[in-house]
This record gives sequence, C-alpha cells and structure tokens, in this order.
Amino acid sequence: NAPEPRYFDDGKVVLNLSLACTRKYHPLERKVRSIRSGEEETDWFALEFWGRDAEYVTSYVEKGTRLGIQGQLTMDGWVDKMSGEQRRRAKVIVRQVDILETRAEAELRKSRKGGNNFSGGNNNMSNKRNTFDDDDEDGPSPAGTGGFFS
Repeated sequence: NAPEPRYFDDGKVVLNLSLACTRKYHPLERKVRSIRSGEEETDWFALEFWGRDAEYVTSYVEKGTRLGIQGQLTMDGWVDKMSGEQRRRAKVIVRQVDILETRAEAELRKSRKGGNNFSGGNNNMSNKRNTFDDDDEDGPSPAGTGGFFS
C-alpha cells in the first residue's frame, strides 16, 4: 500500500513518513570497531511533508527511493493514551525534497531488491541494506554514486 496523505477541511494536506539512513563505515573503521558487513546501524527520522511536497512524494516516492531533504527539526509532544505519560519525539518538517536517483538507478534498485513496494500501510520508508558489498579493501564508493556503479 502506498502512503496516504491526510486532507483537512481547509484544503491543506500532510503526509507523515519515516526515513531510514544506514550508516556506512570505511573499511579501516570497520576493522577498528569490529563491524562486519551487514551489521551497519540504521537511524530513523520522522518526516512531515505539507502541501505540494506531500502530493509529490505520494505520487513519485516509493520504499527505498533515495531522497535528499531539507527542513526544520522540531519536537512533537503528546500524552500516551495507554499509560498517561508524556511522550516526545523529534521530527523533520520538510521544506524541500529531491529525489536523488535517476529512473535508470531506480529500475536497477528495484531489480536488485525484487521490486520494493510499500507494504502493510505503516508508512515506513525503510531502506533495506544495499545489495552491493561495500566491505572491499579499496575504500568507500565515490560520493554521489549511491553504490549503484560499484
């Protein structure tokens, strides 16, 4: 299922997603930290898109799409209905979004991962680990390739 934006009575639209960022390590740093390939850590960021950006992301972004975002880091606060405790989480209110892959790169990513689609309706944009092996001794892949040409 694709992420679904929420439309308000006044015409405004919002879309909430999660962005996964896998930490990449240089081979020497892997050795020092004893990190094996496939054991990279993933950081999660809550994203909030408004207006045209929300509609654009709904139409053109799918699970695994490489995104570049700019925005404002804010704190959300609420009271947990079950425990009554005060809860907080950081989120990014996105001001600008860019898709950082060409159509050819997107097709290659899909073919390598078996065609990712949104599933379960949980609005997570979790990037699965890259299928290329970046544990070689030649160092990290050049900036900007995203590992597509490794």
